[in-house]
Amino acid sequence: MDVKEVTMLLARIQVLDNRQVDALTIEAWTPLMANIDYNDAVAAVNRHFAESTEYLKPAHIVSGVKSYRKALLPTTMSPEHRDCTQQGRPAHVWMKSGMCVYCTVVRHDR
Repeated sequence: MDVKEVTMLLARIQVLDNRQVDALTIEAWTPLMANIDYNDAVAAVNRHFAESTEYLKPAHIVSGVKSYRKALLPTTMSPEHRDCTQQGRPAHVWMKSGMCVYCTVVRHDR
């Protein structure tokens, strides 16, 4: 997401939980949402508020998006690899979103 989308997302969240959103909040959230699609984030926010009374944090959105994407994967895929290392080196396979295909690592340098 870019700054404009993070601003729109936080405005949506503000309406739902009455949090205070200012320029510092937007600045803090922007790098945390960099690899998250806006529409996926909105869906994660909606699911969170429909199912939880916990105060929404960026990690809830990232986790919600990951869970949703994982649920969309075909059931014919091979089991998830818990350790993406080969000969002691990371061997992640990156998706366009910045997530590893086989584990829960997210690439933030994109």
